[in-house]
Amino acid sequence: MVESSRVNQISSERSLIVATAGHVDHGKTALIDRITGTNTDTLQEEKERGLSINLGYAYFHYSSSTNNQSFENTIGFVDVPGHSDFINNMLAGVGTVDYALLVIAADDGIMPQTREHLAILDLLGISSGLVALSKIDKCDDQRIESVSKEICDLLSPTSMRDSPIFPISNITGAGIESLINHLQLVLADKVENRDLYSNHFTRFLVDRSFTVKGAGTVVTGSVRAGLMRAGDSILHSGTAQQTRIRGLRQDTADIEIARAGQRAAANIGINADRIRRGDWLIDPQIYKPVLRFDATINLIDAAFELRSSAQYHLFIGAAHHIVTIRCLDSTQQDLYQVASHETMIAHYGDRFVLRDPASQITIGGGKVIDIFIPRRKRSSESRLQALRALNNDSTIALDELLRLSSLGVDLEQFVICRNLNLIAVEELFSKLKARNRTVVKLRIENRKHPTLLDEEYFLEYASQIFSGLEHFHSDHSNQQGISEPALSKAVSFEGSHLLFHAVLQAMINDATIKRTGTLLHLPDHVSILSQEEQQFLGKVRPLLIKAGNVPPRTRELVELTGIPLRSLEQILKQVTLAGNLIKVADNRYYLPETIMALAELTEQLANSSSIVDGFSVIQFRDTSGIGRNLCIEILEYFDRIGFTRRDGNSRFIRTEKENIFGR
Repeated sequence: MVESSRVNQISSERSLIVATAGHVDHGKTALIDRITGTNTDTLQEEKERGLSINLGYAYFHYSSSTNNQSFENTIGFVDVPGHSDFINNMLAGVGTVDYALLVIAADDGIMPQTREHLAILDLLGISSGLVALSKIDKCDDQRIESVSKEICDLLSPTSMRDSPIFPISNITGAGIESLINHLQLVLADKVENRDLYSNHFTRFLVDRSFTVKGAGTVVTGSVRAGLMRAGDSILHSGTAQQTRIRGLRQDTADIEIARAGQRAAANIGINADRIRRGDWLIDPQIYKPVLRFDATINLIDAAFELRSSAQYHLFIGAAHHIVTIRCLDSTQQDLYQVASHETMIAHYGDRFVLRDPASQITIGGGKVIDIFIPRRKRSSESRLQALRALNNDSTIALDELLRLSSLGVDLEQFVICRNLNLIAVEELFSKLKARNRTVVKLRIENRKHPTLLDEEYFLEYASQIFSGLEHFHSDHSNQQGISEPALSKAVSFEGSHLLFHAVLQAMINDATIKRTGTLLHLPDHVSILSQEEQQFLGKVRPLLIKAGNVPPRTRELVELTGIPLRSLEQILKQVTLAGNLIKVADNRYYLPETIMALAELTEQLANSSSIVDGFSVIQFRDTSGIGRNLCIEILEYFDRIGFTRRDGNSRFIRTEKENIFGR
C-alpha cells in the first residue's frame, strides 16, 4: 500500500505528457520553444537542416491552487520528427504519452504526414488532444476557416474527433496563451488514476540513455505503471540485470518519487552502452520477456491482407521489432498472434503500430491481450473464447475465464500479464464475490499465486474422486488406499497432474479424503486383514516396535519369524497395501507411527536455527542416530512421496508431514 505521506506528496504533484504530431516544417518545434523556452532540436544536423530528426524533450512548470490546495504542475512535451524518413523516431515518442498536440500549418493545410501521424494516434488509442493551426500570420481569415473545416472533417472518424482547434502563430505569438491555458485546464481536469500506481508494479519505458560525468548512466523515459523511488531495486529488461535507482530527476529538479504518467530521468548502475531505446526498467516480479503474444489488430485499409509469410515492422512502447503475424480466427479476423525472433516486453493493454515489410506505410495497429501462449491448439475454439474473455477489464476477464475454464485459471500468469500487485488481486477477489462467482483457490507448488477453479467445477471433480475411492474400497477392502496416479486414471481426470494434485490437497485439507503415506482413502475406511495377515502382524509388530528406527531387514525377519522368504514377501506386500506397514526400501519395512516420528524429527531438523540452506544426510544421521546407508534410504523415500525435496547435497521440506502421513 502507498503510504499516506507519499500519497499526499503524489497528490500535490500533477503531470501531463504531451506529444507533438504533424507534417515536417509545420512548426512543432517552434511551438514547444514558444511554450517552454527550450529548443528541442539539439543535434547539429537538426540545426543545419532545420528539421527534427530525433525525439526532443521540454517541460513547462507552473503552480496552481484549487479549493485551498496547492499543486505543482508539470507539462512534459515530447517533440517528434515530422519527416517521413524519421517515422520510427516519431513512433517511439508517441507510444509513451497521454495527450496529443497535432500541428497543422494553415498555409500548407493537411499533408501526408498529417494523415499518417493522426492514424498512428488513433491506432495507439490516444483520444485526448488538440490541434494547433499554425502559421496563421501567413494566411487570411478565409483560408484559416477553410483549413479548419478540412481538419474537422479529417478528425471526425478518429479518436480525436472532439479535439479543439487553436489558430496560432509562432512568429507573433497569437493564440499561444489560449493554447497554454487550455493545456492547464486539461491538467486541472485530469482525473488522477491512483490505480495506475497503487495497484501495479513499476514499469518505466526508456527512450534515451547517456552518461553524466560524476553520476554515471542516466536514462530518461516515462513511468507507465507503479511508482519509482530513489533507492529502489529495479530490473533492466535488456540485460536482465538488477540495479539500484541512485537518483531521480524531473527536468532540473531532484525528486524522490516518480509515478505513473510522469516523465523522469533515473540514475542507474548499468553501462549506458548496454541500454537501448525501448528497454524497460521493470519490477522483477513481472519480468517476462516473450517471443510472441496474442492481440487484436485493426487495419487502416480493411482490404489489406496480412500474410503469415511476410515480415512486418512492429513498434511497441519505444521499441522496434521485426515480426511475423498469423491470424488465429479466419472467420472474424480480429485475433492474431505476433511473433518475433528477439524477445519483447509486453503486457495486457499495451498498444502497438504495424508498418509494411519495407517500413514505408503504416498499415495498422492493435492491443496486446495475452503473453502466455499455449504450446498447442493456439487457434482452437476454446483458445479463441479465452482470448475474447481476456479482452476485457480484469474483473470481467477473470469472471469469464472461470466460467469457461474447467481446468482452472492460472492466477500467476493472469497477474503477470496484467501487471497486478497483491492489492489489485485482493480487490479482484472482492469484485468476483460481488458478482456471485465462488472460487476455490488451489495451491500449486512453487507458485506465488494459486490456480483458481470455479466452485462448480471443483465440486464436480471432488464428487468424481470421492466416488472413485468408494469404488476402490468396495473392490479392495483389504487395502488401505490407492495411489494418486492410479486414482487419476480411475476417474479419467483430463487436467494436468499438478491440477489433480491440488484438488486432492484441497480435499485433504477439508478432511473430505485422507492420505496415508502415498495412499489416498476415505477418512473412515479401515482395511480388513485376513486371519493370516492379522497373525503375522501380531508377530511382527512387537519386533518392529522393539527395533525402533532401525527395523530388521527382510531376511532377518525370516530368521525371527521362521516364515519362508517367498511367503514372507507375499504377506508383507499385503500388509503394506493395507497400510499397516510402510515399505521404505526393498528390504526394509517400518510401522506407520515410526515413520511419522521420523518425519517429525526431519521437520525439527529442517526448522533448526542452525540450518540455513537445507540439511544434509550427515546432519540427518547425526540427529537420528541411524546409520548413513539407512538414512539415505529413508530420505529417498521421503523424496519419493513428496515430503522432502533434494537439491544437490541438501534437502528441504516440501509440505507439512500431516499432508502426507495424515493426522
